[in-house]
Amino acid sequence: MAGRDRYIKVAGALLTGALAIAGCGKISDAPITSMNMNVMTSETSASQAETAGTAEATGTTEATKATVKQEPFVYDPHPYSSIVATEISQDYWDSLYNMIDAVRAGKDTFECSSEDAYKWCMDSSYTSNYIPAVCLKITDNSDDGSKPYADGIGHIYYKMPVEELTAREADFEKKIEEVLNATIEKDDTEFEKCLKLYNYMESNYEYRYEHEDESKLNQEGYIYTTFMSRRGQCIDLAGVYAFLLRQAGVDAIPVGCHDSVDHEWTYVIVNGRGYYIDPTWALKSDHATDDLYLTYFMMTADICRDTGCPVDDLVVQLVPEYWLSKSKVKLVADDDRYYTGAETIFESLDEEKKILYYLDAGGVKRELKYGELE
Repeated sequence: MAGRDRYIKVAGALLTGALAIAGCGKISDAPITSMNMNVMTSETSASQAETAGTAEATGTTEATKATVKQEPFVYDPHPYSSIVATEISQDYWDSLYNMIDAVRAGKDTFECSSEDAYKWCMDSSYTSNYIPAVCLKITDNSDDGSKPYADGIGHIYYKMPVEELTAREADFEKKIEEVLNATIEKDDTEFEKCLKLYNYMESNYEYRYEHEDESKLNQEGYIYTTFMSRRGQCIDLAGVYAFLLRQAGVDAIPVGCHDSVDHEWTYVIVNGRGYYIDPTWALKSDHATDDLYLTYFMMTADICRDTGCPVDDLVVQLVPEYWLSKSKVKLVADDDRYYTGAETIFESLDEEKKILYYLDAGGVKRELKYGELE
């Protein structure tokens, strides 16, 4: 399956050349299968599961942590990743936040610390990951003769009507909130958030094999298009998963390789340690099963290599140098405490006791007491 993915960076948001690029079709209105998981907690009832919307959506017997109603997730417009922070100074982040706030308000200028910071803020490599619904609808190319940056002020040039773009951004943010609130809870551990959103990805998304009309992808942005259509390739799926994790409070970035295979997956930080998670190769639609395979979940660098994805010289869109070896960013993934093994299958999650139950490659039921590992 590795050979099917082709990854190349073209202005960050565009996929051309080696990738079998496709613009996704019509926006999907299908209901979110947020949890095809058996979740056991201390408080269980059919009414609670129905209230949470999970039992109805999946047809499984599920429980919710409903003893205390939790605050819902609210979209965070100010992205941040400590993983790449060594390469990006705080004034760049502040300038980015000013730009995002300006776009959300429909304004055409924002305060910016320098011309270099302005170029970074407007580069689609970063906007595609940090403000996906907007990334290819704004530009730093002047269309009226004005100077894009001058005296601490950056200009935003819109490629679609401002009112339509702000409405599009608001709709995207609402849909992100809906996914988060249907899938995870505020008091979930980082491990639980990773697992539940992994299941969301594997249950709801399909791999895009065929070469479709690429114009939509090139016009709309790959993370935005993939999230809205729920179809994509490795770069798309890794980007969506990382975006959702960051919105859930788990630091994550998409990474990739150009060695024996061109492929992209996700690097996450859980309880201060790094892990690789591949949201592409466990898609349920590809396996024609409802089983959630954990082979590609919480991998070390060595395990990642064993799956056919070298990690010796990764490409990382979110670092200015692009190639990890040319940057100061270090991705460490040497902890296997959460890894259940190849060909293992999720069975259930006891959130009260903090135990993950799974089937090993031989079909034997086993448990991972993840609460003791955190």
